[in-house]
Amino acid sequence: MTHNDFASLYVDLAQPRLGAEVLMSTDDFFAEHHNLIKPQTPIFIPDKFTDRGKWMDGWESRRKRTFGHDYCIVRICRGVIRGINIDTSHFTGNFPESASIDACDSESDPDESTEWQELVPQVRLNGDAHNIVEIDSNSTWTHLRLNIYPDGGIARLRVYGEVFKNWSAVSEDDVVDLVGMENGGVGLACSDMHFGNVQNLTAPGRAPNMGDGWETSRHRGPGHEWAILKLGTPGYIEKIVIDTLHFKGNYPARCALRGTYAPGADVDFLTGKLSTWTTILKKSMMQADQLHEFDEIKNTGPVTHVRLDIYPDGGVGRLRLFGKIQLENYFVLLGENLTAEAFRPYGDVIEIEDKDYRTINDGYADRFENFTELDVTDGGAPAMSIFRARPVSMPFLVKKLERHPRSSQLFLPTSNSRFVVLVAEPSDKPKVENLRLFVTNGKQGVNYHRGVWHHFLLTLDEDQMYYVIDRSNPDDNTEEHDLDMPMMITKQSIPNIQDEIEASQ
Repeated sequence: MTHNDFASLYVDLAQPRLGAEVLMSTDDFFAEHHNLIKPQTPIFIPDKFTDRGKWMDGWESRRKRTFGHDYCIVRICRGVIRGINIDTSHFTGNFPESASIDACDSESDPDESTEWQELVPQVRLNGDAHNIVEIDSNSTWTHLRLNIYPDGGIARLRVYGEVFKNWSAVSEDDVVDLVGMENGGVGLACSDMHFGNVQNLTAPGRAPNMGDGWETSRHRGPGHEWAILKLGTPGYIEKIVIDTLHFKGNYPARCALRGTYAPGADVDFLTGKLSTWTTILKKSMMQADQLHEFDEIKNTGPVTHVRLDIYPDGGVGRLRLFGKIQLENYFVLLGENLTAEAFRPYGDVIEIEDKDYRTINDGYADRFENFTELDVTDGGAPAMSIFRARPVSMPFLVKKLERHPRSSQLFLPTSNSRFVVLVAEPSDKPKVENLRLFVTNGKQGVNYHRGVWHHFLLTLDEDQMYYVIDRSNPDDNTEEHDLDMPMMITKQSIPNIQDEIEASQ
């Protein structure tokens, strides 16, 4: 990956606003070592000199005339490192020939007794270039020792990774900033960041100036700008804070926030047509240079990612999402379109598509017949009922299933609205590994075979009436069983769902 790829996917763990600091160096005669982690892009001023020589925007040691090599020690924000950029921008005849990096994970700053581990073996460097090293390790680190051989200058050290947050120390009652950079939140993608990086939205504190926020270019034409951010951990959002500090003639006119529950989803999925979002904060007016607090928001259940929409464009300094973490571990079910063949182990699909029929009533009607057999045992009698079902909100938590040991159960919708069919084959108890999730096309009904485990009726789109045929006296024909592990149905579980973002605006 390029340095831009790393910068868009991960947080720079060596940035001062996360507590990073260059603790020492063996020599910084020409350029001070604290420049190494400055957030600004390195610059070059041709005619700028100091009393020690040419001014350089980076760390530069003198020409070494003794045995050994130079090094510096950097304290970083504790985290998992995915990539390192040893940036030698503007260093041409004075960059090191090679470099290596050692690391440690320590509560205190290193001393002579510290045991270092090699993170990056000695690699050759190119001058005036981004020297990228990918790291394949899930270990956490707090300090780096950058070794340069034998001497020379480095403009910047960028350490891209994931901030470590000890979520086990956070209780279910604690309210935290779920998207804060210090808690592992990260900006993943945006429509435009011409003037300010999307990563700034999650940074600690209020922005010191306009350049430390996320700002787009001026939007021309239809549409609006947006940003997608990943929470540090799945959680329940209770309060939203959007800060337009310093943005006076360029703040957004309105904003909205949507969320989704999609653990492990990549950027391509989140920005694609299959990605769906539930409104948390509807379109709301914004003001210049203000801290906006919203606590009257929609409870969507836990979310893993959010999408901030701004209308039509502009700049935002910070986004805060205060809430509580999701302590439970959920497995997200993936759905498939309902077909007769796939559903055969569990029952029958009721649909007229591709079915034979005969014309009756002097040509005024077509008769489709023999869809399924009603199975009523133990002297029971078939009974027809009408269910009125309300649509479920996503994400939906599945904790238990039911079955009917004495009869089949048929559901036939009265309108073209989809519903969810969650089933498991007959057994003493429903097995998580055997669950299958189907979604109807709005024109299908189902008949569950006797003893098949299934979830109660889950309507997706709108209120709907169903004709239901099962056994009379249903109270003695229903058994329920808790799942060993809760399951989550999200909008990402639903196949062929259309992008709802623009439609909901």
